[in-house]
Order: sequence, then structure tokens, then C-alpha cells
Amino acid sequence: MTTVGAQGRGPVGGPRTIGVVSPVLGGYYFGRALAGAARVLRAGRHRVVALQTYPADLDRAEFPAVPRRRTLVGGSRCDGLIVVTSALEDDTLRDIHDAGTPLVLVGVGPVEGVSAPSLGPDNSGAARAVVDHLVAHGHRRIGFLGAADQTDTRERYDAYRDALLAHGIEPRAEWLYRTRDNQEAGAQVVARRLVEAGDGTLPTTATLAATDRNAVGFMRGLRAQGLPLPEAQAVVGIDHSDLGARIRPRLSTVDLLHDAVGERAAQLVLAMIAGERVTGEHRLGRSALVLRESCGCEAGARGHVVVTGRSGCPEPDGRADLPSGTFDRASVSAPGTSSGPTAGADPGLDDVAPVVLAREHGRDVWVAAVRQVLAAAADRGLRAPAPALRALADATARLRPSPDALEQLVPALHVEAARTVRSHRRAAARRLSGQGGAEAARSGTALGPAARRTALETTVRDVVVALARGTVAGTLGRAGRLERELAEQYEVDLEMMRADGDALRSLDWLPRGHGGVAALALWVDDADVPGGRALQVVGARGGATGPRRLVGATYPPQEFPPPELVDPASPTVVVPVGFGSSDRGVLVVSGLVDTRATSTRARYNHWAAMLGVALDAEDTLSALQAQRRELAEAAERERVLALEVAAGHERTALVSIASHDGTWDWDVEAGRVRYSDAWARIVGCDPAGVGDDPQEWLGRVHPDDVRRVQSAVAAQLSGSHQPLDVEHRIRVADGRHVTVRCRAVTVHDAGGRAARMVGAMAVVSEVTLFRSELRERVLVDPGTGLVARELFVDRLERAISRARRVGAYGWQVLGVGFPAPPTALALRRLHGELEPDDCAYGPAPRDVVVLLDGADAVAARDRLARLRAVLGAQAVVEHAAGTSHPEPAHDDGSAGGGDAIEVLRRAGDRLARRRAAPTARRA
Repeated sequence: MTTVGAQGRGPVGGPRTIGVVSPVLGGYYFGRALAGAARVLRAGRHRVVALQTYPADLDRAEFPAVPRRRTLVGGSRCDGLIVVTSALEDDTLRDIHDAGTPLVLVGVGPVEGVSAPSLGPDNSGAARAVVDHLVAHGHRRIGFLGAADQTDTRERYDAYRDALLAHGIEPRAEWLYRTRDNQEAGAQVVARRLVEAGDGTLPTTATLAATDRNAVGFMRGLRAQGLPLPEAQAVVGIDHSDLGARIRPRLSTVDLLHDAVGERAAQLVLAMIAGERVTGEHRLGRSALVLRESCGCEAGARGHVVVTGRSGCPEPDGRADLPSGTFDRASVSAPGTSSGPTAGADPGLDDVAPVVLAREHGRDVWVAAVRQVLAAAADRGLRAPAPALRALADATARLRPSPDALEQLVPALHVEAARTVRSHRRAAARRLSGQGGAEAARSGTALGPAARRTALETTVRDVVVALARGTVAGTLGRAGRLERELAEQYEVDLEMMRADGDALRSLDWLPRGHGGVAALALWVDDADVPGGRALQVVGARGGATGPRRLVGATYPPQEFPPPELVDPASPTVVVPVGFGSSDRGVLVVSGLVDTRATSTRARYNHWAAMLGVALDAEDTLSALQAQRRELAEAAERERVLALEVAAGHERTALVSIASHDGTWDWDVEAGRVRYSDAWARIVGCDPAGVGDDPQEWLGRVHPDDVRRVQSAVAAQLSGSHQPLDVEHRIRVADGRHVTVRCRAVTVHDAGGRAARMVGAMAVVSEVTLFRSELRERVLVDPGTGLVARELFVDRLERAISRARRVGAYGWQVLGVGFPAPPTALALRRLHGELEPDDCAYGPAPRDVVVLLDGADAVAARDRLARLRAVLGAQAVVEHAAGTSHPEPAHDDGSAGGGDAIEVLRRAGDRLARRRAAPTARRA
């Protein structure tokens, strides 16, 4: 097999290829981190490869539990790597670090032997802000909910404890509510148990949840137990997912700005590539507390965003010269938040926009446009024109606002208006101080303060309406995109179910609208590659003709994907293809990921999982077809074997019958017939009383058969060379007639005349019965249920062969020794413990060998115990051979393979040793 080797990394000083290695690639955590890194890297014209290491079909209800495998590809193709949380094992991180690849860790705890810089969100600031806010609401018993064994959660828990101590509150052990993971289900169970244990009450009055999903599950569990929220329990989460905006009461939460974390990670890895020495722990240092109703703020009040990790920036002047309350700072603060973190400077659009507008591209331009229309109204009294307002609404929709974006943007807009007024006042004061009064008046605007105030108020209202239109359009646009994605997924699923193997591999199932690069590479065995596996491209699309030329090429995993499959215009996503225990390869797709989804089930994961199912189904169908052919061949072999065995038995039987046939020897010239004693017994006569006349035979023929027999004898005497073969009825001594078959050959003299006729007579009913019995006894003895040796050997050979081809298939052979030939009862008990596919053969009078078809070592041990129980202590039951297994059944290693004859010999040897063992011990 020809394997494509490394082609090097990006040129020095030119565009680089940066890998973002993440457990999964979608959602508000991983998706936003990837999107932030991609923004910085794409701005520098660098290529981004997003590498997912967790299986596509991972059960998200249990995420982020580490799966059984984590597959990393493309390590050698990347000039630098950003590794997020539990994407890779510590050993793999050490290998990357030792290889000298620039490495940045995001949300990863300390790794021994790795000095790479680590980066994380402002977990501590977020937890402190929540505790401060809850304390400001009057809470003194504040709990913490989460899986404390995870790095981010531990940091949040430690900061929570420190914040309580700073307020003079001693944390209690019963305030820690442990969950098994970061999801809703585990937190819902915790809520139910707490309410049941406390007889309807909780140890705390407020709870900080480590994640939004924990918080939502906790709230659902409490409400299911009849507790009113937030009266019985105030709850605040961390993540700012859309899920929190959909629940009632709406969830107060902290936005950790994961996209900013991704941006910072990209900056660090680029600095390392440029030769800078970057080590140590780095923190983003800011987050945003989004206040809603679940924390106890008044239901229905406007939400509020508090940016942590920055000092307040109060303006030196007083309020704007506007009507009372229009830009009052109290009007943008939620009730009940007069102290704590919300008492500082109110956030403007620079602070709020990154929290509520998901798309970064164009966000700064949008903020500048809002400020421009506000400045025009404050400075010159100009209202925003309708085209500008429509453009602002359209831009807002394109920035993908969150569900509650408007209520966060309106207070920020008022803050911006107040700042604009203060800025206008300062500018006017500077003009007055630098010019004479008359000259300053001539250089000033013609409009007075009242007109400018009216223009600004009107502009603010117009901008609020434009923002409302934009946020509604954005929400409807997201709903439309989700609807299109559902339809797209449906079409993809149908195409995959319809597609044959070639269509699956050539990616004909991809959505029609997908115009980027896409490729499918499957694992193949390659002895020249470390690990013995390589990735072979079986299908490629997109771009020009470059990707298609790669079909058939094979790459070591660390060298995949090749440059031709890396999209220079958007991130290239690499997702493992598989389902359940299967690991088929990887899917390469260029495109964006959803950063707003609560679940990490991105569409690329869906494609990869469904592709794994389709490929597995194709293999299953091929295996079934091969099994069908194998069964047909086996049936034909058994049919031929049965015929051969039947023929052999019939030959033996005929010899046996012939020894009991009534033979006769007719001397034609002398006219005398010598009848055997068996012939006399057939007709019921005493052999001594039978004469030598042909009439002893011919005279006993039934009258209706006389003519036919005489004609046949006459033909022989007249010179026929065909053997005589005639059935007729003959009278026996008690007067009955029995049907016999006479066969004879005639010996001719030199003149061609009949000189002698030698024949045999047998009762037809006996021959027919014997042959019928032979047919029944060919493969299975009806008396014992034991199969013929030929059939047992054939089945055992096929079991051995199948086990070599199919790793999950097993077979076992047991030997059963009896103190004497087994009775029918003992054999019935033995067969009662066998499955329909099992069979037993008796190689010796006292021995039986049993084939357990499809059984593993555990099943063999179970069957051993059952057989020993039903057969009693006198019987010897031994495990003779079988497929290999982690725990050998015997110390001597007898469980193994070999051919069928060797297995039978081994079974006999084991039984012989066991029989001899008691004698040897007595000696």
C-alpha cells in the first residue's frame, strides 16, 4: 500500500495551519471557543482545522464523561495546536509537547511534564459576582451545585467559597450539591432528593449552579416537587445559553465569553509560533453577569448585564441635560440591585454587544453606527434617516441576537445616549474656553438645547424600534435556519438510507447547498504506518478538482487531512465516523459551527454518526450475504456428506443383509437347486426338509406373480446377459404370502448356453425398513441424539474458521466422561442443557464431546457448572478447548484453537487424565 508522507507545515512567515482540538465542536462552550479562535486566525489569513476527538454518537446526556476512545488526527499537519478541556489524554499532550509543537491548553488542569501555557475563562470572577449579587438580595445560606471533579467547576467552587468567606459567611458541607455531570438530568435528581430529605425545604435559600444545564435541571426538579421559584430558592447559572432564556422564571446567568477565550488562545499560539516564549497560566479576566428573574430580581423587570473583572468607569459629570428619568442610571438597573456588583458603572454597547450578539463580524461597525446617529442628534439635532434605521435593523438581525438581546441592548443604548450628551457638553465647554463668547456663539450650532434634546429622545426611540425589528428578525431567522436544518437532516438521513456503498463513499448524500470542501477517509490496515492503521480517502468533493484527485490516497493519521482538504476560507471540521463500538474513519467538512445551541449535537456530528450507521449496515448486509453463501455451502456439504455416509452405511448394510439372504445355486444342466438355510428360514421350512427341485421356489410363487417370474427365469435360461431382478410374493409354511426380491446372475458355458444361475432372495419389507432407518441414522442417532463424527468435525471446523474471521464470535468444546456407557436418561439430561446450535458426538463408548457454538469462556464456565450438577459426581466434565479469552479457563492453557481433529484429541486426552488422576493420587 502506498502511503503519502508528510509535506511539511506552513512556510516561515506565511499562512499557518492551526488545529483546534476539542471533545466536540458545537454549542455555546466549545462552539464559541472555536469561533473566537477562528476569527483571530482567519484575520491573519491562517488556516483553521477543527479536530473533534470524541465519537460523533456520544451520549450527550452523560457528557462530558470521557469516552472509551479519543482519536487525534492531523497532529503533524498543524503548526500549532489549541487543546480544549478533555479532548486528549495526558500522555498524548506530553507527546505533542515533547515534539516541540506550539501548544495552548484551554480549560485543562496541570499536566505533569507539560509546560505549555494554559488559558481559562474568568471562573473566579464569575462565581464572586454571583455570590455578591445573591448576598445583596439578602441571602446568607447559598449553595453550590455541580460536578466538582471537573477543572472549571472546581475553580468556580473554590471562588464561591472564598466569596462567602469575604462576606463573613462560613460555607457548610451540606451546601454542596454534587451532580454526576454538567447536564439537566443529574441536577433534577439532586433537587428531588434534597426536597425529600428536607421534608419540603432545602438547606439553602439560593444556589449557584456550575452550568446553565445544571441550573435548569435543578429548577425543573424543584418545581416538580411543588416549590415556588425564586421564592423558595434563588438560582443562578453559568454559561449564558439560550436554554436559560426559555425557562420560567428566566435564568440569571454568567456569560464567560468563551469566544474571547478562543481569541486569546489563538493569539498565544501565534505568539509561540513567532518565537515568543509563552508559559504559565492565563485568565481572560472578565465575564458578564446577565440578571433575570431566577435570582430574585423583580419578575418582568428589564434584564441587566454586569461586566466583571473591570473597574467601574463613572463619568465625571452629572446626568445629561434631558428630561428627568430618561437616562437615569437607576432606570437600567434591576430592582433590588442597589449594592454589590451592579452598583458600579452601567455597561455600554461595547460591553453588552459581545454578550447578546453572537456574530462577531460586523459587530464593531454596528456599535459605531449606533453611536453615529446618537452623536448626530446630540450635536446637530438631526434625526436618524429611515434608510439608516433600516440598515441598523438589518445589521442587528445579521449579528444573530440572543432571545433577550433587546432588553439588554435598550439600557446600554440609554447609557450610550447619556455618554453622548456628556461628551457633547465637554466639547462645548472646550470651545467656549478656547474662543471668545461671540465667536463661540457664531461657531456653535443654530439649534438650542431643547431642540437637540428632543431630537436625541426621538432618535433613541427610533433606534429602539430598529433594534426591536432587528432582534425579532434575528429570532425568526434563527427559527428559519433551524427549520431548514431539520429538513436538511431529514433529506440527509433518507439519502443515506437509500445510498449504496459507492454513493455513501462518494458523498452523494451531502445537502445540495453544501458547496465547501468535504471528504471521507476510512481506516485501512497498513503495516508501514505506526499503529498499523492509515486513513484512505474514499470520497472527496468541493473546491476545484484537487480534492477529487485524492480519492484512493492513503495517509498516516498524523498527516491527515492533506492541504488540499483544508479550506482556506472557513474552518475545516474533522469528525470521527462511527456508531457504538465501530470506528470507521473521519469526515472532513468545511463550514461554520453553531455557537448558540444548548446541545453540542452539531449537524456534522449527526452526519458522521449516521454515516457510521450506514457503513455498519452495509457491512452487516455484506456479512449476512456472506453468511447466506456460507450456510448454502454448508448445507450442500452436509447433503453430500449425508449421501456419502448413507452410501457407506448402505454398502455395509447390504453385505449384512446378504449374509442373511436366502441364497440359491441352480445347476441348470442337472436340474438341481441348492437352497441355503437362510432361504429355508424365509419360507418357514426346516432346511433338512427342503429338496433340490426348482419347484421348491417356483411352486411357492403367488399365482398372480407366476407368469412374471417364469418369464424372467426363461429369459435367463434363453441366454440373456442381464441380471435377474424380480419382486414377487412367495408362500411360506403358515400359508401367508410375503414379498421377496430375487436377484441372480447366469453363468454361460462356452457355447453361450445357461449352465448355472446363482441368486439371492430377501424379504422386501426388511430391506425397505432398513434403508429408511439408514436415512434417519445418517447424521443423528435417534436413540442417543449424538451426531455422526463427520458432521461434528465439519461443524467444529466451520466454528474455528468463523472465529478467525469474526472477532466477536466464540466457540467452546467440553468433554464429558461417564463411568459406563451413558444411559438414555443421562444423555437426555445432557441434551437438556444444550442450545439449539450446539451438538454432541460420542468418540468412545463412555465419552461425549460437546460443541458450544457461539459461546464465550463465561458461557462455557456456566455450562460446565450446569452439566456437573445434572450429571452427578460420577461424570467427568472438562473444558477441552475454545476461543481465547482474557481469563484462561485452565492453568494449562488448554483453551485455545487448533483444527477439529486436534481439538477432539485434546478432549480425549483431558478426559483420560481426569480418569487417571484419582488412581495416581491413591498410588
